[in-house]
Amino acid sequence: MKEVNVLELDARGLMHPEPLERSVQMLRMLGELNLFHLIIHRYPKPLLMIAKEHGVRFEVCGSDEDGWHILFAKNPNIDLKDFIKRYCSV
Repeated sequence: MKEVNVLELDARGLMHPEPLERSVQMLRMLGELNLFHLIIHRYPKPLLMIAKEHGVRFEVCGSDEDGWHILFAKNPNIDLKDFIKRYCSV
């Protein structure tokens, strides 16, 4: 598999609804050789539901105190559990 490009969005501190809007834009940009890394201050349940409805896989770690790191990918061959280790000790 070729090298995976990571699209980054730090949404901490953005006002509602900007984190969701920007995140949905990033989900639309996902292809076979990239994944999307989101850092956000609260658990984004609506975004995760949108991702799931569109067949986008995700892996989550973090907390409301420290912020959440979420990786999204369409490609089933991208090992999200391995990538999330870069951002959290899981």
